[in-house]
Amino acid sequence: MELELIPQIDPETWDRAIAPYDSKFLFHQSAWLNFLKETQGGEILRFRILDNGSEEGYFAGLLVRKGPLTIFGSPLRGWTTDYMGPIVNRGFKYQKFLPSLEEFCREMKIDHLEICNPFLDDACLQKAGFTLAEGITYVVPLQPCEEEMWKQLEKKSCQYSVRKAKKDGLVVEENYGGSFIDEYYRQLGEVFAKQGLVPTYPVERIRSLFDHLTPDHLFALQVKYGNKTVASGIFPHDDRHVFFFGGASWLAFHKFCPNELLHWTIMTRSAGLGISQYDMCGSGSFKPKFGGEKVAVRRYSKSYSLLARVGREAYRSYFYARQRLQGRYRAAMQRWQPVTQDD
Repeated sequence: MELELIPQIDPETWDRAIAPYDSKFLFHQSAWLNFLKETQGGEILRFRILDNGSEEGYFAGLLVRKGPLTIFGSPLRGWTTDYMGPIVNRGFKYQKFLPSLEEFCREMKIDHLEICNPFLDDACLQKAGFTLAEGITYVVPLQPCEEEMWKQLEKKSCQYSVRKAKKDGLVVEENYGGSFIDEYYRQLGEVFAKQGLVPTYPVERIRSLFDHLTPDHLFALQVKYGNKTVASGIFPHDDRHVFFFGGASWLAFHKFCPNELLHWTIMTRSAGLGISQYDMCGSGSFKPKFGGEKVAVRRYSKSYSLLARVGREAYRSYFYARQRLQGRYRAAMQRWQPVTQDD
C-alpha cells in the first residue's frame, strides 16, 4: 500500500471524491481544511491511498512547523477539530497502511504525527508504537420522529428544562452576523472566567470558521429572552453529522434553562434536514441527559525524535500555565474595572 501525493485538486473535486467513504467527516472537506490552514498556518497535504494500483481511500492533514519541529496533524490537538485520519471504508487494512504512513514521515522528516478517527484499528496502531490518548464524547442518534427523540431526553433534568425555557418565553434564532460572534465570545469569556481561565482560542478563530463554513456547513443559534441574547451555540455539520463546536451563556440567566433549549433545538433542526447523528464533542455532566451513547475518542500520536516528545509535553504545560495566568490577570483587572451587564 502507498500514499500518492495529490499535488493540486480543486475543492469540489476533492469533496466529491471523499464523499462516499465511511470514515469521511466534515473535517476532511475543503471548507474545513482551508479554515485550518488560515488559523494554524502550514500546508494542506492530500493523498490517494493505493493498494497495488487500486484506490482504497484518501488521506489529508496539515503540515506545520513549530520552531525546529516539523509536525503533521490529522488533526493535531488544539485545532478544535475532532476527527480526520484516513478516509476509508470499514474493513480497511491498517496493517498495510501504517508502514506507508511511517515511510512518508521519514521522507518528509516529520518529528511528530497525530491522527484521530473513530474507524482507526486500535490494535494495529498500538502494535506500531503509537501512543494512545483516550477521551470520551456523547453521540446522540437523531430521528425524523420528534416524539421518539423527545423520549431519549432525561425527564427530570432535560425534558423539564426544555419545557420551562419555552414557558418562560425563551426562543431560538439563527444569526450569522458579526454581532453573534462578539456576543458568543463575551459569553465564553464569562464561562472560562468562572474557572479562573481565559478561552483556549482567540475570537479570530470564530470569524474564520464563519468565513469558511457558512452558509452550507454551519448552524449558529442564539437563545433570546425578550431582546436579550442569553445563550449562543456554534454547530458545524456535514450531511451525516452535526457537531457541538462550542456554546456559552450568561450565568445570570441559567435559571431559565437556555442551554437545554439550545441543544434540543439543534437536535430537531438537524434531524429535519436528514442528519442522523449529533456528536456533542466531549464529556461533562451536562451532556448525558440528551440520550446520547458514551463513545470513546482515541487520539494516536508518535514522536520520531526526543526533541518532539519533550517539546510537545513542554508546550502543553506552558499553554495551560499561560491560560491560568491570563485568567488571573483578567480577574484582577475586572476587580478594578467591573463589567456590568444590561438587564
